[in-house]
Amino acid sequence: MKPLKIRTREWINSLYEKYPFNENEKVLKDYPFYFKLEGFADEPEVYLRTTVDSLEFGYEATQWDGYMPSPVPGIYKKHSLSWETLQSLNKEQQQEIIHELLMKTINSRKRQYRKCQFCGGKVAVEHRFDKDTCHGCASEHFHVVY
Repeated sequence: MKPLKIRTREWINSLYEKYPFNENEKVLKDYPFYFKLEGFADEPEVYLRTTVDSLEFGYEATQWDGYMPSPVPGIYKKHSLSWETLQSLNKEQQQEIIHELLMKTINSRKRQYRKCQFCGGKVAVEHRFDKDTCHGCASEHFHVVY
């Protein structure tokens, strides 16, 4: 498998071939593009979303809310890049800043994963009972009912 930095650069290049990011008026608005972190844990995805004002970078993850916690989809925006800033740059500079913000988003998401003390799997914060135990192992070892 290719290194992550190469895969992200290729993904950004492919987006530029299909969508005119350097021409704000031609870009689809409120449209997400997903990049899967293949080979990492449960292969989470980060997104690059076009909005009226900017490009947003973030990820989606389950939130557990309420008295009897139930799963609710959550969107976590980490960075944004205004169209004005993006269009003031040439194509190579645009791709470089998009790559930089995408890598920051990916690294932020990856830092949320921890190794379960029982099964050894890398688990996201939203799927852990505590900082060292996944939900499955919490049920098995601590008799927690989800």
